[in-house]
Amino acid sequence: MKLSFWSTMLLAAAVGVSSVFLSCPTASASISSEVVKTGDQDSMYPVVHLKDKAAVEAKINADIRSQIADMENELNYAYDEEKVSYKLKYEGKDYISLILCVWTYNYGAAHGMPYYRGVTYSKQTGARMGIRDFVKIGSDDAWRIYNLTVFSGSGKVLTRQQLFRDYASQPLSGNFYLAGRGQVGLIYQPYQLAAFAYGMTSIILPPRLIEVLNEKNP
Repeated sequence: MKLSFWSTMLLAAAVGVSSVFLSCPTASASISSEVVKTGDQDSMYPVVHLKDKAAVEAKINADIRSQIADMENELNYAYDEEKVSYKLKYEGKDYISLILCVWTYNYGAAHGMPYYRGVTYSKQTGARMGIRDFVKIGSDDAWRIYNLTVFSGSGKVLTRQQLFRDYASQPLSGNFYLAGRGQVGLIYQPYQLAAFAYGMTSIILPPRLIEVLNEKNP
């Protein structure tokens, strides 16, 4: 049975596939959504608004567009439908952190495929920040990180039985978002650590571990 884009999304919601962003989050004081046509679908692009910082605002919004285009270019397969969405993960005095999602669907497929990327910007300069601006991770730190809790796309804790047997052999992710309270979340795509039904998975680095890693890896 062939399912339309929206039928597939509704089915995903019904079975708990939280990796599909069915709607954009409620806009904060500094985020609004712009409707952009992606094929026949209405995508939601985030638009950042910064009071009295027009140049910084423009720089951030231009980079968001660039990041979405880059995500689309990285998809090395043909697809019939596409939808872009986002989720605001953190906003503080100095930084704003979002997860962008490019969701594609091939007619006749069992489900669509989301691709996620975290982007974090300085609200002072508009620069897109790298993970090493917040935490410095060495190649020998995998054991520390893969001993932490893994969360599903809906924020539920995944047990070891729900994770792939060899999940800890995955390369450490440099794809990240700020999770608030001094935490950094590492992003893993569906099928990297667990089955598709669990959506985007995350490992949240607590402040104390971040402090240890930054002292160890100057």
